[in-house]
Formats: sequence, C-alpha cells, structure tokens
Amino acid sequence: MVRITNLCTSCVHIITNPICPYCFSKQVITWLRDKNISSYKMSNIKRYLRKMVIEAEETPSNIRCIVCGSKRVNLCVHCFVNKATRIIENNTDRKIIDNFNEDFDTIIWRVH
Repeated sequence: MVRITNLCTSCVHIITNPICPYCFSKQVITWLRDKNISSYKMSNIKRYLRKMVIEAEETPSNIRCIVCGSKRVNLCVHCFVNKATRIIENNTDRKIIDNFNEDFDTIIWRVH
C-alpha cells in the first residue's frame, strides 16, 4: 500500500528517485556558479529555489534523501526540474537555460 507521504506533493506520483529539494537545489546553485550570471539574478534564483524547498517541506515525508539522508523528499525529480527550469528561465538568458536542459537532461522531464 502506498502512503500519501510517498507521493510527490506537486504531481501526486510515486517518488522513485528520492533526492530532497534541498540537495537538488544545492546542485543547481553549484552548477550556476560557473555561469556568467549577475549577483542580483543569482540572488533571485537562490531566493526562489529556497522558497520552493520551504513549500515542499511543509508536507511531512517518510522518504529519506539518498544524498543527505534526511526525511524531506516531497517533490519528484520531474516536478523539481520543471520548477527549477522556470526559475532559471525567468532569471537568465536562453544560452544558460539550454545548458541547464542539456546538463540536467530536462527535456525528458518537461511537462507542458
């Protein structure tokens, strides 16, 4: 039996790749450090990613993150990538978002 806490809080599908939004957002921020982004835009991206993490963690979870081990996996990779892509699109240029899509292989995760 699947418990509600094992489902993504955004799409309500079963979480199969348990990486918490906090660890995933750290990876996105690390990736962005090599890009030519103004400190203002980088600050916006970090703020929106932090907000996304906080919103995801409002729902308790029994799923442990495979990176940090905490019980805060509430978004599936699909939903996290879609939300992160929108944040990056709103704060960077086309070249950076194309690199993000390539490096995070987000085209397969896109939901239109």
